[in-house]
Amino acid sequence: MQEVIIGKSSFQVESGSSNKEVIINGKPHTVDIHAEDSNKFHMLLENKSYSIEVVNDDGNEPIIKINGKVYRPKVKTETDLLLERLGMNVKTKKEIKELKAPMPGLVVEYRVAPGDMVKEGDPLVVLEAMKMENILKAPGEAIVKSLTQEKGNAIDKNTILITFE
Repeated sequence: MQEVIIGKSSFQVESGSSNKEVIINGKPHTVDIHAEDSNKFHMLLENKSYSIEVVNDDGNEPIIKINGKVYRPKVKTETDLLLERLGMNVKTKKEIKELKAPMPGLVVEYRVAPGDMVKEGDPLVVLEAMKMENILKAPGEAIVKSLTQEKGNAIDKNTILITFE
């Protein structure tokens, strides 16, 4: 079984008793899939037609087009679901509350604003130290709550620069 999450909707998907059946959320459905290309498919699900294109097969987070509309589902395998139930998630999210200055310096520029959603590795702030500009990046995924220092401020090591929600 797999869990497919699209937006706020979650679907439990598993193979049926034949290759013409799929079980979605515990209910069997008749399905017929025909490969048109290595990444394009035509599917009949309960007599409804769907044109499917796999734009990017990125394992657990593919990008697909269904009838021209782009979706980015998250797919959890049976192993992922078991690890979650056991509390042993391999991909535990690191919750971050603040970004501190790793060295004394001068705040040159913020590259984010309150309310911005940032991902791990996104540039957040430019800090000048010893005549070099250092770009501090997001340590994880979060939403910017506030910028605690103003541009041009001289700050000490461990000064909080950004707080996150």
